[in-house]
Amino acid sequence: MINNTQSQKLYNLLINGKMVNKRQYDSKGNQLEENPLYNELFTQLDEYSLLYRRIGYALVHKESSFFFIRELAGEESNEAAIKVQALFIIIGRYMTEKGYLFEVLSDYRSGLSPENLVMISAEERYLDILQTCKLCKSRTVEEELDNHLVNRGLMFKNSRGNYVLSEAGLGFFNELTEAYTGSIEA
Repeated sequence: MINNTQSQKLYNLLINGKMVNKRQYDSKGNQLEENPLYNELFTQLDEYSLLYRRIGYALVHKESSFFFIRELAGEESNEAAIKVQALFIIIGRYMTEKGYLFEVLSDYRSGLSPENLVMISAEERYLDILQTCKLCKSRTVEEELDNHLVNRGLMFKNSRGNYVLSEAGLGFFNELTEAYTGSIEA
């Protein structure tokens, strides 16, 4: 049976384009913990799927680690998705060019540091890409990450102030990487 309190919290998150990750970061304990909202969705998956379908959305469960909703009649790509992709591309390029292991982005004890963001901001080629996607016109790279990745549950800030991919962020980042490498190989 659907828990009304959790259902309302889930609706507010999902309808605003946020992800519900299996685990969430506890900044006090500096660790990942189970997310009760994910568990609510997972245990009542059929009921929630029907509920969201009735209001024009598909409840999507990816990689057994996160949920989000997608409009049933919606476009595949929209401005928000393009901004998320641009930020992920810039992060991926920066990490690769600097020789960082990918695990730095997904380890809750590590992550992309504010110093890394300053270095990204200093690179004109990165800023050109971001500004083409209507990013960093009046905000810093850090503010854009907060607005488009942290607020949507694709990244979180750890106790050191570093940006770390959530399970949803990791899933979308991997999808983007596979699409990119697939287009190069074709």
